[in-house]
Amino acid sequence: MRRKLKKFAVLFDSLFKVLFLRQKEAVFWLSIFPTILFLILSTLFGNVEENIELKVKIIGHSKTLENVFKDIKQLNVIFEDKSSNSDNPEQINKALKELENEKLDLVVVLPDNFDSKYSSALLLRKTRLFKPVPIDIHYISLRDGSKIAKDIVEGIFTSMGLLESTTIEKHYLSQNTYDYNNFIYPGVVGMAILSVFLFGFMSDIQYFKTRNILRKFFTAPINPVYIYILTAVVNLLVLFLGVGVLSVFSYLKGVDVISYLPNLILNLLFSSAVMITFVIALMTFVTKPSNLFAFQQVFFQVQMFVGGFYVPLKFTSPIIQTIAKFLPITYIVDNMRTVKSLNSIDSNHFLVPLIYILVASIITIIRSKKLSIE
Repeated sequence: MRRKLKKFAVLFDSLFKVLFLRQKEAVFWLSIFPTILFLILSTLFGNVEENIELKVKIIGHSKTLENVFKDIKQLNVIFEDKSSNSDNPEQINKALKELENEKLDLVVVLPDNFDSKYSSALLLRKTRLFKPVPIDIHYISLRDGSKIAKDIVEGIFTSMGLLESTTIEKHYLSQNTYDYNNFIYPGVVGMAILSVFLFGFMSDIQYFKTRNILRKFFTAPINPVYIYILTAVVNLLVLFLGVGVLSVFSYLKGVDVISYLPNLILNLLFSSAVMITFVIALMTFVTKPSNLFAFQQVFFQVQMFVGGFYVPLKFTSPIIQTIAKFLPITYIVDNMRTVKSLNSIDSNHFLVPLIYILVASIITIIRSKKLSIE
């Protein structure tokens, strides 16, 4: 019995070392990555009530509403006194422009002397002297954040008895201003960029190394740098082909591909330069296939989930926004969205990617010997 237990122990020890400890990707996928992915998803999508902050502008003076809204964490309410002109079309139009550009989620316009009119309406609501107090609520029905803000404000007004005492006019602003298909299109392009250069270009170079193809090129009368460049060009063609097919189907789904096109081509070329230099620099440090595989998966998942590809960064937590600003393709995707004013970052879309190109180029020059098979 003792001998059998000892044999099982030796067999288990051998299998554990071969299948787990010696295969770094196994350690990563079975032990580490599930935790990382859970933390990313729980931070991004968990505690929605805590993470969400909706911006509401109320035009008009009201101490009553100020006291009501100050304790609601989900709403960032800005009170703005009316201008001297009672009609104040410019003030309201400015607020509505901010709403359309996603700087605000809801605009509420109060009448003059709202508090006194509201008090009178409450007192006289069951008499013939009752006069409802007009309130205008402006929101964009196709934008989830705007709809949520509208629902919250309506709920508050209901609890105050305002819906019985007021007339609320809902303005469905710019039905075409926000369309998720137009938002998601650059995000899918960003995913295509990552896929081509992480799982295409990087894997091709690694394949050349493991098959000793690069060694042959390095001993041949040809500059080996050309091999990297030509491999990158082939992958760039694959990228343009994939984005072309995507664009055709996106156009059929109502995406304004024509408006995106000039900006799209520029950003595809720029992002390709970023990823090519980044991948080559990385391969001067990481040579083992298992380590490269782990990096591909981590970088791909983090950039895709945290980089604002599928969810507007402005609706994520501050931690996610901070991490996203260190990732290069975040800026590429966000810059594509400037065409439709769907961007979350206001400026410096090229600064961080340029830093990546500069640093990666310097590393590649210094460590160029590491690109060959040792």
